[in-house]
Amino acid sequence: MKTPSSHLFDLVHSLTKAQKRYIRVQAGSKGKDYLDLMDALLKQTVFDEQKLIQDNKGSKFLKYLAVNKQYLYELLLRYLAQFGEKSIEDKIYEKISGANILLKKGMFSASLKELKKGQKLARKYESFEMLLLLSNIEKRIYSIQEYQPKDEQYIEEQHKDETSILEQLKNTADYSYLNQKINQFQLRFQKIQTKEHSLYVDPLIQSPLLKSIDRATNFKSKINYTQANATYNFMSGNIEEAYNFNKQFLNLLEENPHFLKIYAERYLGTLNNMLIDSLSIGNYDTLEEGLNRLIQTTKLKAFSHIKNIESRVFRQRYLLLLNWCLGQKDFEKALKWIPEIEQGLEIHEKNIEKHHRITFYYLNAYLLFLNKHFDEALNWCNNILNESKEDVVKEIFYFARILNLLIHFELKNYDYLDSLLISTPKYLKSRRPLYRTEKSLIQYMGKVLKSVDKKDKQELTVQFSQELQEIIKDPKERRVFNYIDLNHWISN
Repeated sequence: MKTPSSHLFDLVHSLTKAQKRYIRVQAGSKGKDYLDLMDALLKQTVFDEQKLIQDNKGSKFLKYLAVNKQYLYELLLRYLAQFGEKSIEDKIYEKISGANILLKKGMFSASLKELKKGQKLARKYESFEMLLLLSNIEKRIYSIQEYQPKDEQYIEEQHKDETSILEQLKNTADYSYLNQKINQFQLRFQKIQTKEHSLYVDPLIQSPLLKSIDRATNFKSKINYTQANATYNFMSGNIEEAYNFNKQFLNLLEENPHFLKIYAERYLGTLNNMLIDSLSIGNYDTLEEGLNRLIQTTKLKAFSHIKNIESRVFRQRYLLLLNWCLGQKDFEKALKWIPEIEQGLEIHEKNIEKHHRITFYYLNAYLLFLNKHFDEALNWCNNILNESKEDVVKEIFYFARILNLLIHFELKNYDYLDSLLISTPKYLKSRRPLYRTEKSLIQYMGKVLKSVDKKDKQELTVQFSQELQEIIKDPKERRVFNYIDLNHWISN
C-alpha cells in the first residue's frame, strides 16, 4: 500500500502567520473546506493520515480527501507565489508572460517593449537562462514580416548574443559542477584524511578553472570559484587560505550589492565560515568586525526574506563568542554572555535546531565549570543528560558525561560520584571505545575517593598530571582535550 505523502503537511507547517492570514483572506468563504483541511493538518505535530480521518469524522473535506489534498497543495502554492515581495526571477517571468500574451494578441510593438524590459533585468542580474527564453520570443517577433529587420546586421548580432549566452551558461555549469563536487565531499568526510581522499579531490582542485578567477566570466561563476577554493583549503587544513577565499566571496557581494538579495543565504553561510576561520587563526580583530557585520544583516532589506534571520544570527553570534573565549582562554568573559544566551534560547526556542541547542548547553556548562561556577554548570549539563534522544551531535552527549564527573568531583558529591564512576564508563562503552584519557581520569578519581590522606591525594594528582602530559602526545587522544582541557583543570 502506498504511503501517503507528507508534502502538504510539511508545506502547511512551513507557513508564517502572515502567510496563513493572507491565504484565509484570499480563499474566502468558498475555500472553507480546504481551510478546514489546513487547520486539521496544523493540529497534528506529526503527519498521520489515519489519525487525521479519525479526528475529523463528519468533516466535508474527508469525502474526497485525496482530491482535496491535491487541490489545497496547488492552492497554497498559487497563493504563496502571489504573497510578499517578488524575486528577480518572478519579475522577469512576468515580462516573459506579458510579452507572450501581447504577442498572441498581435500587439507586436507592445510585446517587444515588455521583452526589452525583461532583457534589461535579466542582463543586470546575469539570468542567462531567462535571456535565452527572451531571445526566442524576440526571434518570433522579428519573424513577422512587418517587423523583420531590413539588413543582416541584426541576424549577426542576435546570433552573437545567443552564442555568448550559451557560453556563459556553460561557464556557470562548469564552476557549479566543481563547487558541488567539492562541497559534497566535505559534507561526507569533513577533512582530507587519506590518500584515497586526495586522489578524489586533487583532480577537481587542479582544474584550470580553479587556478584563476579570470576564467570565471560571470558573477555566479566567480562566487563558485571562491567557495570551491575556500572549502578545499579548509579541508586541507590551510585555514588562512580558506579565510582569504571566503573574504573574497564576501567582497564580491558587497561590491555588487544588487546580487546580495539573490545570494543572501550563501553570504550568511560564508560570513560564518570566515568568522570560524578568523577564530582558528587567531585573527580576533577581524572576528570582532565580522560579528558586527553579522548583526547588521538583521537590519538590511536584502536579508529580510530569510526565515528566522534573528534566530539564526543569535545562534551564529553567540556560538562564535563562546568559542572565542575558549580560544583566547579568557573564560571569565563568557560570564556576561551566558545570561544573554539563556534569554535568547527562550526567545528563539522553536527556531534553534536541536544540535545547536545541545552545543549551547555544553559550552555554557563547560565555561561555567572553568569559572568554578559548579552548581550553574551542573544545571546546564543536566539539560543534555535529560534529553530523551541522542540523535544529534552524539560526541557532545558522550563528553557531557565526563564533564558531569568533573562537576560532581568539584562539588564533593562523593557518594553520587562513586556510582557515576561505575555507570559512566559502562554508558560510554556501550556507544564507543573508551579513550585512554577517560580511563586514566576514572582511575584517578576512584583512587582519590578511596584515599583519606591529603598528602596521598596530592601525590595522586601529581601522577595523574604527569600521565596527562604523556597521553596528550597521542594524536588519537587529542579529541578529548578539544572538549575538556584536563591539563587546565588539574593545574587549577
